[in-house]
Amino acid sequence: MAPYTDIGGLRQKFGVEQTVSGAGGEYRTNGKEREIEFTLNLVTLTEAENIVDENIFFPAGVKITEVEILVETAAATGTAIDVGLIRTDASTEIDYDGILAAFVTATMTVGNKVVLRKGGTQAGAMVGSGVATTNVGYFTASRTTATAFTTGLVKITVRYERP
Repeated sequence: MAPYTDIGGLRQKFGVEQTVSGAGGEYRTNGKEREIEFTLNLVTLTEAENIVDENIFFPAGVKITEVEILVETAAATGTAIDVGLIRTDASTEIDYDGILAAFVTATMTVGNKVVLRKGGTQAGAMVGSGVATTNVGYFTASRTTATAFTTGLVKITVRYERP
């Protein structure tokens, strides 16, 4: 049975859907900055925006300061990826490319570490904008074209702070 949202607004899962390992989580750091880190397997991406992990929430009322991408396995054949946010109802877009906007395959070579801040090429509109998020959301990811990735594993760290 596929997951569904119950009358109280909670996502319900059954069978093997309940035991899926998480892709990442939140880490507390010293000071007011926090970070959420998750691993993204590029081979599993489609052109549709899919939730990365329903157990990783991005909070409301915070500002994204930077995004770090560490390439663990080089990307091949795909063109680019988008990473963004969707509300917890799993259907209302916050910004599907607000974190990474067309992050290209050429930058995804093994061991490469890219840090994106405000105005950085491939940084989404939410990064360094100074605008606080208004809704709690899930991370989403997709590839930007029909060309599928045959390999690729990236670790994405989103750093944020409360105003």
